[in-house]
Amino acid sequence: MQQDSSSVCPVCNGGGRYAFSGRDLMFEGDRTFAYHRCLACDLIYQHPLPGYEEIAGFYPPSYVVYRDPSRVAFSPAELGILKRELGYAHLAVPAKAGLRDRLSARRMVADVVPWVSDGSVLDVGCGNGEYLLRLRSIGWRCQGVEFNDKAVGICRAQGLQVFHGDLESAGLESESFDLVTAHHLIEHVPDPHQLMSEIARVTKPGGTVLIRTPNSRSLGRAWFGTWWYANDAPRHLYLYSAANLRMLAARQGLELTRLDTPVKPKLVLQSLDYRLGNRGTPSKKRKLRKWLSKLYVPLAKATGRGDELFALFRKT
Repeated sequence: MQQDSSSVCPVCNGGGRYAFSGRDLMFEGDRTFAYHRCLACDLIYQHPLPGYEEIAGFYPPSYVVYRDPSRVAFSPAELGILKRELGYAHLAVPAKAGLRDRLSARRMVADVVPWVSDGSVLDVGCGNGEYLLRLRSIGWRCQGVEFNDKAVGICRAQGLQVFHGDLESAGLESESFDLVTAHHLIEHVPDPHQLMSEIARVTKPGGTVLIRTPNSRSLGRAWFGTWWYANDAPRHLYLYSAANLRMLAARQGLELTRLDTPVKPKLVLQSLDYRLGNRGTPSKKRKLRKWLSKLYVPLAKATGRGDELFALFRKT
């Protein structure tokens, strides 16, 4: 039986054992998918790992409906923080913002790295290009890689240079980018070593790699188990912890320089809907549940068990 099977971890080659089975809760599938946990590095991974054709079937046309980008520039308060604290001295900052705006702005610029003169950035899995457009607005030279053809069309309509396909097929020059980013991509990719190797290859020595992915050790996952929204079976082939993500990157010469675990209250509400089987009004539109979800934030922060891993690496 699957529950009694053992396996080899795709990241560290350690021994793995059955951990749980999950269904496609997003699309109400009835097929179950087994996930194992590595006893050495604690990676959670789907086992057996599906082939590329099967993986393609996990993404129906309605999975992601890409829209035109909406937040393509930074607010005056955000520009002020970028200029004062991250070296963007060339930015023209409008009138000063109030305290509330400044506090909000600090959260919104969390995924912007310090300024690099004539800096080049590659966003792998860039979606509709919204993130790249914001970076372009503050002086970065931007390129992207994206597999979805509709998203590629939206990006190109905005004047972005985006390759349609995967990173390896893009054939980009080695050591050509100061910053390479991958937002919620690595958990979907069947060969994480290959992806991380390509990311490291195209990053300049001393350049920065930014990775965002769900945190397998989040408090929300401990609470909701198989109903945790970010399990996203079967599309998420892997769930990483800070330790095994750091190990994966280190094998490609990427040194961890910063690690945060942001808290996402909406994940609690989405997970609650899965747990209750709610297909009516979502919890995120119910005031009482939204208010209660905010109690989760200090608990997750106090324990250091946020819902996401936000990691910056330096290519040594």
